[in-house]
Amino acid sequence: MSVNKMSNGKWYCSFYYTDWQGNRKRKKKEGFVTQREAKAYESDFLNKMSLNCSMTFSNLVKLYLEDCETRLKPTTLVAKTYVINDKIVPYFNDIPISDISTAMIRKWQNEIINSGIAPTTQHNVNGILSAILNFAVKYYNLPFNPVSRVGSIGKVKGESIDFWTLEEYKQFIACVDEPMFKALFELFFFTGLRCGELLALTYNDIDTENGILSVNKNLATVKGKTIIQTPKTAKSRRKIALPRFLVEHLQEYVTHLYQYKPNTRLFLTTKYTIDDKMKKACKLSGVKKIRIHDLRHSHASLLINLNFSPTLIADRLGHENVTTTLNIYGHLYPSKQAEVVEKLEELQ
Repeated sequence: MSVNKMSNGKWYCSFYYTDWQGNRKRKKKEGFVTQREAKAYESDFLNKMSLNCSMTFSNLVKLYLEDCETRLKPTTLVAKTYVINDKIVPYFNDIPISDISTAMIRKWQNEIINSGIAPTTQHNVNGILSAILNFAVKYYNLPFNPVSRVGSIGKVKGESIDFWTLEEYKQFIACVDEPMFKALFELFFFTGLRCGELLALTYNDIDTENGILSVNKNLATVKGKTIIQTPKTAKSRRKIALPRFLVEHLQEYVTHLYQYKPNTRLFLTTKYTIDDKMKKACKLSGVKKIRIHDLRHSHASLLINLNFSPTLIADRLGHENVTTTLNIYGHLYPSKQAEVVEKLEELQ
């Protein structure tokens, strides 16, 4: 340990450490007001970088999030960081990771269950803690992941989904007067786009001649700043066939945009404004209030009622695989049990 005073009266520390790949490196940090602060920084840094299980959980989290920065989209990283700091770090903060037992995990899980958060959120939070400790197993010699021994909590999916029927949608849209929001809600209902995908759309993304909409980007807000990023997943990058009436309505909408450039966003609004407009139109129309994302569910429900296959719906919604579609919407498909019995009877 080397902590010394600088000519300006402040302190610095200079020391060597071994990184997680086994490389020996030198670290120097200046500008500490007191000698104690410099020593504390060095001790904390070496604790984080040590390839053993003595580091505290909070230091492990710092390393884990640093690793995530290059692998996750900004929106995903912000959401994950919030969950970790709000639901996990306060409980395990200064505990050495080697001391985190299955009994501790079980007690923490019980607190999460009793906190009143939704079962799907419980499952997600538990999965994040497990990922953090798996990171320690892989890179910092933690013998095993105690979360994997205790098991999961919550549920992978919610009990039910909310959506509008075609009749409810027509009742709702009749009470939307502003052209931008009428076009926007129409796109939501008849394409199943995610909110970020729709808000990122430009007129160049729409092949009006062939009636094809290309999904190739996603709008998001990170720390108050609006950014355009790649779609949520690889399958989210897709082409959606549009009915002719929707193409014509979009063409009409664009003609009323002042000095519009086809490579700029079609809908200059926010998710919060859309939600506010939905609430007002729901109140006027008497239609039940649903979330913006439920318009995506409404589109899927519409396609199911029109007897389209899960595979086609998965492609249209940009799901990674048809299993995701069936997990979410499988209960909406009409039962074929009676038809099965009828066919079996014919065999006799």
